[in-house]
Amino acid sequence: MARHGRKRESAPVRETQVEGVIERVRQARNFDFRNYKRATLRRRIERRMLDRRCNNVADYQALLDRDPTEYDQLLGSLLIKVTSFFRDSELWDRLAQKVIPQILSEKRTGEEIRVWSAGCATGEEVYTLGMLFADAMGPSFATADIKVFGTDLDERAVSYARHGVYTKQQVESLPKRLLKTWFEEEGNQYLVRKELRRAVVFGVHNLVSDAPISRLDLLVCRNVFIYLNNGLQKRVLSRFHYALRRNGVLVLGKSELIPFAGKVFEAVDVSRRIYRKNGRRDAALAQTRLQNLLEQETASRGDAGEAEETGPTEQFHRDVLQAVDVPVLATALDGTVLSFNEAAVAMWNRLESDVLGKKLTSLGLPGLSGEVLVERTTMVREGRSPSERGSGSIARPEKPPLHVVVEVLPLRGSASQDIQGLVYLAHDVTALADMQLELQKVNAERQNGIEELQTINEELQSSNEELETTNEELQSANEELQTTNEELQSTNEELETTNEELQSTNAELDATNRELASRTDELNQLAFLQRTIIRSLSGAVIVIDQKGRITLWNLAAERLLGVSEQEATGQNLWTLHVPSLSRSFLARLRKAATANQTIKGEEVEYEMPNGTRGNALVASVPIVDDGVAMGSVILFEDNTRLRSVTSELNQLKKNNGRPQAN
Repeated sequence: MARHGRKRESAPVRETQVEGVIERVRQARNFDFRNYKRATLRRRIERRMLDRRCNNVADYQALLDRDPTEYDQLLGSLLIKVTSFFRDSELWDRLAQKVIPQILSEKRTGEEIRVWSAGCATGEEVYTLGMLFADAMGPSFATADIKVFGTDLDERAVSYARHGVYTKQQVESLPKRLLKTWFEEEGNQYLVRKELRRAVVFGVHNLVSDAPISRLDLLVCRNVFIYLNNGLQKRVLSRFHYALRRNGVLVLGKSELIPFAGKVFEAVDVSRRIYRKNGRRDAALAQTRLQNLLEQETASRGDAGEAEETGPTEQFHRDVLQAVDVPVLATALDGTVLSFNEAAVAMWNRLESDVLGKKLTSLGLPGLSGEVLVERTTMVREGRSPSERGSGSIARPEKPPLHVVVEVLPLRGSASQDIQGLVYLAHDVTALADMQLELQKVNAERQNGIEELQTINEELQSSNEELETTNEELQSANEELQTTNEELQSTNEELETTNEELQSTNAELDATNRELASRTDELNQLAFLQRTIIRSLSGAVIVIDQKGRITLWNLAAERLLGVSEQEATGQNLWTLHVPSLSRSFLARLRKAATANQTIKGEEVEYEMPNGTRGNALVASVPIVDDGVAMGSVILFEDNTRLRSVTSELNQLKKNNGRPQAN
């Protein structure tokens, strides 16, 4: 259903602009969503745009530029956090009954236990794991070396989990026994006890870019892979394989049936997505690592003894070089010849003493072309190439020339790995060149035979094409079935994502309803208190709106003016018949209320219900909110008694304090 007021954009434009939003999030908050599924990201971004009343993606990008705090709200929407204690109870029953007891049975006394909940959101899953291990271990849990790690991308969610404080609604799914054992009730909140908190560690962690937690016995990562594409799923699963100990257990979400997981791990319970790292597969890897360590140790020992055995080592290296039947020539970086073995002496017919200490370019050795000595040598010396090759020939009297391939290699130091010289290896490829000539002749004869066979092949080709057509049709049908299966899997994952989004929305609506109910109760209490206070005042209080309609008429007004609250409320004061008040006074009062003017201390005479006359002080105060008139408050303070006493006092003063004779 199209949203009212929103412009519909073409799909290519919307896709490009959504990618722009993802790139802005990566640059501003260092969150990389480029390998997340686009359907989910687009849906969450459009929902955020609707909340902020943006007609299109361009408007939303402009909002991000104006208000950087919107990045935090967008991240909260993209990082869906739907979790609860013992969510999917069947999985937790299987972990409690089979998996965790198996893990503990394989542990030696005092050995460390390490558990990781990746993508833990607000921490309910982490504390659930801690409670399961505590139940399985019994009293030994208090002294065991156990760590349950909880990590998530959202720093605010991790901070919430770290406090370990949950509402009554959040702990409703907990069994009463566990709630009583591991939580303390404080008002409407529940606090995780410190005995459980000591085993739990929370932190912000990116599964893609941060190094995984290692040496794990159990790794739980549920409903994270449904947001990742295939490439990122494989990368994270490879990291999980590294993080687990031999025979460590991996638990994925119920909607995360990933074929690659079955190739990397051994399936324990596919229906509940429980896998185990195969210890036998890891044995060869462990052996390779051990062999590498031994080689490093041998190299270290050789470095330690080098100072004592310099002479014998150099002689040994020289003997090895002379024993090589490939001509070897080594130079310093400036081209000075430092080594020239026996095979090189035989190839170039030059004594070692004639070439050592001289520049290679000045020797004019045949087979070493200018290209090898200049261009290719420069590339290796400057580190632009790990090795270079060049070809040449050496003329021999009364013999065919030698064909050689010269390989140029860098000579690096054992410690700094800097290039300290160059090594030239001259490979005699004369026999190979002769073989190539012979091969060319054979290829010519072979070509003739091939042409004769082509006629037969063309006849066979016709039959093959018919078979291939049939095979392609079968392959096409198979691919369509595979595509349908993948589409169904994708639809299932999207439905699971939509379900979680709806659960998140319902939770937000429940919280809003509870808050509105609480505020309504507060307003009702305030209204009751206000009405009680005003009704109990001795002075008459009348409240009218801007049009003169009576909205409040207290008990004192009933007594003073002779009109009941039921008769007065809702009536217009200017047209209401109030016997006690004169029409002229009501006219002045109406004029002041209409002009938003204040009347203070005006004395009026009124007729009391018993027929006697009385006096009252009247005050009218306008009600104004932000410059907008909303009505007036009219107060009547009866001073009939005060006026009578004052009159008697004045009479006494007039008679010099003597009472008047009867």
